Amino acid sequence: MKIAVLNYSGSVGKTVAAHHLLKPRMPDAAFFSVETINQSASDLGASEVFQLQGKKFGELLEALVLEEDAIVDIGASNIESFFESMSRFSDSEREFDLYVIPVTPDQKAWQESLKTVEALSNIGVEAGSIRLLPNRIVAAPADEIPAIFNYVKKTKKARISEDAYLFESEIYGYLAAKRMSFTELIDDGIDYRALAKSETDSEKAKDYARMYRWKKLAIPVRNNLDDAYTALVA
Repeated sequence: MKIAVLNYSGSVGKTVAAHHLLKPRMPDAAFFSVETINQSASDLGASEVFQLQGKKFGELLEALVLEEDAIVDIGASNIESFFESMSRFSDSEREFDLYVIPVTPDQKAWQESLKTVEALSNIGVEAGSIRLLPNRIVAAPADEIPAIFNYVKKTKKARISEDAYLFESEIYGYLAAKRMSFTELIDDGIDYRALAKSETDSEKAKDYARMYRWKKLAIPVRNNLDDAYTALVA
């Protein structure tokens, strides 16, 4: 499967979705970052990230031919040039199985997300291949971003599921700062609670207690990512 993650809006969680949602569940997928300004997956600790500019779609096309699975994270700073370069190649919209558009409750963000849907629809991408992914959700996505659910219901130009969304959580910022994955944090096999209780050095005990806190915070978020991925690619 080949998935493009994109949005005209910046700061909606494209790289978080590509790095934390998709890549761990598509371990053999090649990872491409089409970005020149903002944070890329390599900044979050991802390895083997191939970087290129939006205007170099031909180079990306060559690389995709050789891959069975691929994730392409397209930054907002490159989306216009990406679409322009893409338009020069026959049936280029069919190179991706899914186009994932992260969208947050911020009004400007969801408006530009719908602009992204329209742009994809205009170049011939079928509705079933366009998936809106609510991000930074606190309660229920349909309640927090009703406009996008109403848009999908009315236009039928994309797909959206109330089960495919990402929680708002400070754990993403922590993992980014540490350049760490959910797996590295959760599955390290260390009982930080026991270490904190047995440690005689008060500062080390606090550090262990802090790690225990972050691990406990990460577990339900990773469970949310598992559920979101299943609903998103279904």
